[in-house]
Amino acid sequence: AAWWWEKKKACEEKGESSLIPKAFDANSLFLALSERGAAEVSSNVSVIDLIKEGLGVELIEKDDYILGYTNTNLVTLGPLAEIWTNGAWTPAPDVKTSPNVKLGLASSERKPLSIFTSSTQEAWPKFGEIYPYKENHEIGICQDLVSQNIQIRARLNGDEGSSLSGIALRPCDFKTFDDFLQIGCQAVRRLTINNASIVDPPLQIAEHADCVPAHGARAFDANGTRLTNIEQILALKNYWQHMSNHGKVAADIWFVPSTTHFVWPAFKAGHQTQYNDQDRIITLTTAAIKPAVFLIDSFLNKKEADQVITRNKPKIKPSEVGLVGRAGDRTRTSSNAWDTSSPIARILISRAFTLLNIESDRKLEDGLQVLHYDLTQWYKPHVDYFTSKNGGGNGVQDDAFSNADPLLNNGTNRFATVFLYLSDTQEGGETCFPLSTTHASYQGGRLTAAGTMKTPGFIRESDASWICNTSSEALRVAPQAAKAVLFYSQRGDSSLDPYSLHGSCPVIQGYKWAANLWVWNRPRDALDKAKAQARQAGGHKFNKKISPHNNLQVSFHNSNPFQVHLFWKNLDQDTLVKMTTLPANDGAINFNTFQDHIFIAKDDADVTLATFVMQPDISRIDIPPSQ
Repeated sequence: AAWWWEKKKACEEKGESSLIPKAFDANSLFLALSERGAAEVSSNVSVIDLIKEGLGVELIEKDDYILGYTNTNLVTLGPLAEIWTNGAWTPAPDVKTSPNVKLGLASSERKPLSIFTSSTQEAWPKFGEIYPYKENHEIGICQDLVSQNIQIRARLNGDEGSSLSGIALRPCDFKTFDDFLQIGCQAVRRLTINNASIVDPPLQIAEHADCVPAHGARAFDANGTRLTNIEQILALKNYWQHMSNHGKVAADIWFVPSTTHFVWPAFKAGHQTQYNDQDRIITLTTAAIKPAVFLIDSFLNKKEADQVITRNKPKIKPSEVGLVGRAGDRTRTSSNAWDTSSPIARILISRAFTLLNIESDRKLEDGLQVLHYDLTQWYKPHVDYFTSKNGGGNGVQDDAFSNADPLLNNGTNRFATVFLYLSDTQEGGETCFPLSTTHASYQGGRLTAAGTMKTPGFIRESDASWICNTSSEALRVAPQAAKAVLFYSQRGDSSLDPYSLHGSCPVIQGYKWAANLWVWNRPRDALDKAKAQARQAGGHKFNKKISPHNNLQVSFHNSNPFQVHLFWKNLDQDTLVKMTTLPANDGAINFNTFQDHIFIAKDDADVTLATFVMQPDISRIDIPPSQ
């Protein structure tokens, strides 16, 4: 790089226009080679060695030679087509190389260098047109050496904060922010896409997604702030990180291609990020990287949580599942209500959109779903997104709708879930993530059966029970009033994420109030149309009203002179979940349960006293004495 600077200085001392722009240093030339698909080279070698290594070109090194990179195969010398300058490919004037300059090619398939002398400089356009850094300097953006040499690490949306991701860029090498955004995005996409060493499974390119700012490409800093100008970038001196082969960088910047949405980088379990929402400081703590799960403090307060409960408690009814709304499904035994218009619902929904860096739009939301879980009630692990084969992973073809893949044809689906805890729960009721192995408490223990990932949205009931067992190493988030959780159904490239499988463990003591908001990547019109078509085709058969017999209230009584332990038997018929201990001498408890649920009573010696199958005509159960 010093060779280039010497030539540049010599030209300026002579009062000549410099044809060796600042951008032509080792880092920028590395970008240039990447742009052209040349062999990967490191950027810590001299410029001359870099050119030789990357392009296989023999150079005649004379003081007045200037180098330009062409897109034509100049086996014989010819006009210069383009030159990489200031972070962009710029059309060059029609100049001929000196006839006495020799050019050797290592391979006819490589793109050669055109070498011409400074005597051709009069044919170039005015300096500022090809070297806009001078313009930036004149308006004060990059007026000092510190700013000129600030590097940032360019990263691709969805890279999970991987330490292996990123390309060093100097913002002052670019004329405009849009140049910085487009060129940086293109370069980091080439590094990251289909690279399993950075993200596994590797990120993909969504159809119609590109790096053109006018099409919607954006950039964000690590605090989720959208960046719109060079000044903002130069101000990102809030931390310095070491980046291999590039020294220190001032900040990480995530490039978000058009048609995709910003995804908070997870970095590692325990990493914390803060952002400001109308003077409210909200903290995100990474719970897991895959899936990306974040615990959120200060998203709401207890007064707001109580408002949601009070407004929606009278409207609670048995929950439904699937696209067409099947009630009474044994995989989901909670109750729910929908709140789309109350003042408190609109406040929380607005905060959720701010959290996701998406402009609030009612076509991108399902409304606030308020949830209530009594004792034993649960929601079997599932995914929130729909697929073209089934909706919600329940295997019912009536749930299917086309254009559900966000990677293709501008497909629409649920993008993220913001889950709010409205009450404390004494025991149980955790939100579980069966496929996470990236949370702090995971030590390599068994979670689910092999092959679970191959069936997105489905998990064996024995595995679902084990995940909720406190002996397992699964990621479980305990309900705490006024806390929240964010997780994504789509990754940063818009691909659907099967790792987002999640569920609600049975409530063991107490009850659970919660709420969630689903935000879509595009307007959910396709879902509404699919619902109508499914019902017309017979899907309404799943939307039958719930018989009062399905939702039962039963009281258990223990008149024995010893305490009795009551267990709920999971649907796999081999796993027991302890619900409570009934004290001796007429200890009693009331349960809300469902028809065909199974309960087992045991004494302190683990001897089974009785097994009870819930039926519509049962409202009281007396525990018999031991045999």
